[in-house]
Amino acid sequence: MLKKILEHKVTFTIAIIVFIIVVVGASYFLFSPQKQVFTNAVAKVMTIHQVISADGKVDSDQHVSLSFPKGGRVASVNVKVGDPVSAGDILVALDSSQLNAALSGAKADELSAKANLAALEKGATTQTLAVYKQNISTAKLSLSTAVRDVYLKTQDALLNKINSLFDNNTSTNPTFVVSTQSFSVAHDLNLARAAMSDHMTNWNSSIQSDPISDQSLSETTKDLVAAKTFFDSLSAVVNNLSAGSSGLPQSAIDAFIATTNSADLEVNAAQTEFNTALQAYKTATDQTAVIQASSTPEATEIAQANIAKTEANVASIQSQINDTMLVAPFNGVVASINPKIGENFPASTVAADIISPGAFKIDIMVPENQVSAISVGDQADIVFGAYGTDLMATGTVSSIDLSETIVNGVGAYKTTIYLNSGDPRIRTGMNANVTVNGASVNNVVAIPSSAIVTKSDGFYVLVMSLTSSTSGGSYVERKIVTGISDGQWTEIKSGIKAGEVVATFN
Repeated sequence: MLKKILEHKVTFTIAIIVFIIVVVGASYFLFSPQKQVFTNAVAKVMTIHQVISADGKVDSDQHVSLSFPKGGRVASVNVKVGDPVSAGDILVALDSSQLNAALSGAKADELSAKANLAALEKGATTQTLAVYKQNISTAKLSLSTAVRDVYLKTQDALLNKINSLFDNNTSTNPTFVVSTQSFSVAHDLNLARAAMSDHMTNWNSSIQSDPISDQSLSETTKDLVAAKTFFDSLSAVVNNLSAGSSGLPQSAIDAFIATTNSADLEVNAAQTEFNTALQAYKTATDQTAVIQASSTPEATEIAQANIAKTEANVASIQSQINDTMLVAPFNGVVASINPKIGENFPASTVAADIISPGAFKIDIMVPENQVSAISVGDQADIVFGAYGTDLMATGTVSSIDLSETIVNGVGAYKTTIYLNSGDPRIRTGMNANVTVNGASVNNVVAIPSSAIVTKSDGFYVLVMSLTSSTSGGSYVERKIVTGISDGQWTEIKSGIKAGEVVATFN
């Protein structure tokens, strides 16, 4: 028994010794300092050209995206992509027929207000009053004729010009005969057409007894607005028909478009005729009332205020008309055009892009540790991603921002390069790689950039001691002052002499 116990004790002791040897050996290989392996390089005198490379996008010298402040039906598109335009050219116009009619009325109000003031200041004679009253009679007759005429024109547009577009056109349940993109479009047109029948019935009844009574004039105004709205909606639908969606041949679609546009124009003309006649009647009536009034200071002030009010109304309507026109802000080229004639184009949506012709630029971001190496006027080589080496260009540094921009946590300066020449293949938005040829120094001492160690207080290198050979030996740390770098070699302004050997780090 004692023998077995001794045998086990010996075995256990040997195992502990072996374990200790293994642990000590592993610790030596794992934790003992490893000798750093250097590659030596000799400081030499050379020329260094510094280049800065960065990516950017091509843009034009001037580039503006245009949109309408209010939406509306597109009446005309006067340009296409690639067309040259001059400042002030109308590119796209929305329908402004109602605004134009309102402007005519507003200008007439302005003239009337000015005439009223002149008449008020002049005073009235019996002969003058007779003339003004005759003007009222003439305007009243013209207005009465116009009311009946515009009713007949609107009726003709509904019953004759668009009759082919609706089954049961004059019934309470008319049906639009063309297939549309959605059920709701046709349904809305059917309801609007049925409502127009009610409008025409009420309109006809109101003008039978006295076409220029306040009730008749109000009814005429309301029914003309309804007719204008209906025909604008119908025109928008018909002008957007296609053979694929409607199932009709293009010839039939063209005939429908011509018919609808003709009806729309007839209603527009009727509305203008009525507004003109109504305004003439109001002007004659107002002028007569003014001429009959005594020229008191209060009356004169009221007349002057009325002129100011009418002038402001004219300016307001003219501003609204201007907002229906997309105008080129400078001489340039159309880069995009989105509206189509007849469609309802929404507000605040880009309708057109205008760029300046020929002059392209590229903005790049240069890191703060490299920006001192470039200057305005430096030349650059440019490669375009879409073409590779098949399309290369040169450019000139035009400007360098004075304030930095933080990009991914690093300070950088926006630098603008203008292309020296154009090429029809170059387009705005293309990706481009720009290499700026920056500073250059000749006959300077340089070492490989991989030999330089950066510390908090500057730059250092390991220089081989004079007693060592280039194949091995001891090194001493030395502080240096650096200059420009081309990425592989760095200029040494002080701290290293030509011929000295330094350690590089792979």
